[in-house]
Amino acid sequence: MKKIMMAIAPLLILTSCANQAGLAKLNEFALNKPNKVFNTVQTKEFNKGYIDSLKEFSLDFFQQANGGKDKNPVFSPMSIATCFSMAYDAADGETKKELGELLHYDEKSFNHLDEIKNALLRSAINDAKKNTYLNISQSFWIDQHSTIHEDYLKTLQDYYFAEAYQGDLPNMYNEVADWINDKTKNYLNVKGEEFQEMLSSAMYALLNTVYLKSAWTNEFKEDRNYKGDFANIGATSTKVTYMETKVEDSYYFTGEGYMISSLPFEHDLEFRMLLPNADANYTEVLSNRTALDNLLTLPLNTYGYGVADNASGVTQRGTVEYTIPQFKVRSKFDLVEMFRDRGIVIPFKPGYANFPKFDGGYISKSQHEAGFETNNKGAEGAAYTIIVVSKCDIPEEPIEFKLNRPFAYAVTTKEGIPLFMGKVISLPNV
Repeated sequence: MKKIMMAIAPLLILTSCANQAGLAKLNEFALNKPNKVFNTVQTKEFNKGYIDSLKEFSLDFFQQANGGKDKNPVFSPMSIATCFSMAYDAADGETKKELGELLHYDEKSFNHLDEIKNALLRSAINDAKKNTYLNISQSFWIDQHSTIHEDYLKTLQDYYFAEAYQGDLPNMYNEVADWINDKTKNYLNVKGEEFQEMLSSAMYALLNTVYLKSAWTNEFKEDRNYKGDFANIGATSTKVTYMETKVEDSYYFTGEGYMISSLPFEHDLEFRMLLPNADANYTEVLSNRTALDNLLTLPLNTYGYGVADNASGVTQRGTVEYTIPQFKVRSKFDLVEMFRDRGIVIPFKPGYANFPKFDGGYISKSQHEAGFETNNKGAEGAAYTIIVVSKCDIPEEPIEFKLNRPFAYAVTTKEGIPLFMGKVISLPNV
C-alpha cells in the first residue's frame, strides 16, 4: 500500500469567559427558557439544499476572508449563517431577498426553520465519557423601550431555541459578554467593554455562539511529537510542534495540485485537511473554489465518489502517516463591512432596511470572532456572532441650493470687510 506524508497548515474557532454574578443578574432580564435536549437521537435526514446553502456561504466567506489582512483567518460558518438567518426571519421585501441571497436560501427547495432546528438538535452533544461537547446557542436581546413581537419571539424560541432578554440594552454590555462566555466555556474570554460602543444605540441584538471540544478517536502520542519547520507563504519558515500518527486503510483524495484527507473526532466529527502539493502554488490552491468545495463535501470513505463538478482526481485508500502542527489561532471580522463589499447593502442602510419585527430598525453593526486550537488529545474552538439593530434616524431632506442660474456672490472677512463681490449671469462653454 502507498505511504503518504501530510503536513497541515492552521485552522479556526472561538471562545469566551463567564462571570457567575453577571449570569445571576442576567436572569432578571430573562423572558423565556427554551429547552434544547442534548444527545438527541434524530432520525430526520437533512435536506441537501440546506447543506448546500451552508457550503456555498462557507466558500463565499472563506474566499473573502482569505483575501484579508489576517494571515490565518478562522471563522464559524454555522455561527454567522445562523445569526443572520434569525435576522432573515425578521425581514421583508428587498431586505429579506438580499439576506436570502447572502445565505443562499431557496425556500422552494427546503424550509430553513425546520432544517435549522434539526441541525441544532443534532449538534447538541454532551458526552463526558468520550470527551466531546458541542453546543450552538442563540439569544435575542430587546431594549426596554422596544416592542416585543410575540410571533417573532416564538419563532426564535421554537426553531432556534433562542433565549430572550429585555432591559436597558445599551447598558447590558457586561451581560452580553457574560452570556457569550458562559456558552463558550470562557474560551474567548470576551470583555463587556468590547460591546459597549456597539450597543450604545441598540434597539435589538441577535447573538449566536458555537463551542466545540472533542477528542481524537485515536489520540496522538506525545512521545512522537517533535519540533520542525513550517514553510510560511513568503519564503519564510517557523519552528512548530508537530504531532504524528499512522493510520492504515485511510482514504485520501488526490486532485490537481493538492490532496485531501481527514482524521476522525468522536461522535462522527471530522478534521478535514486540504494540503497543496510541495511544488504547487500554495496561494492558488488555497483559493481554488473547487478544491475548497471538495474539502467540505468530498466523501472520504469510498473510491472516486462525490467529487465536485469540474474536479479531476481520484480517491484512494492506503496507509497514511499524518503529521499535523499544534496551533492556536483567533480572528475577528466586521461583518457589515464585509457583506457591503459583497453587494449586500439594504439590510445595513437606514431608511431602506425593512425589518417589521425590529420596528423598522436596520443592522448598524455586526461582529464575528472565532478561535481554534489542536493538541495531542483533540481540538477546542469557539465563536460568536452578534447583530445589533438600531433605530433608523433618517436625516431631513436637504434644501437644494444649486447655482445653475444667474447669481451674485461676495467674499468677506469675518468682520464683514468685502474683499470681492460680483455676479454671474452667463458662463462660457467648457
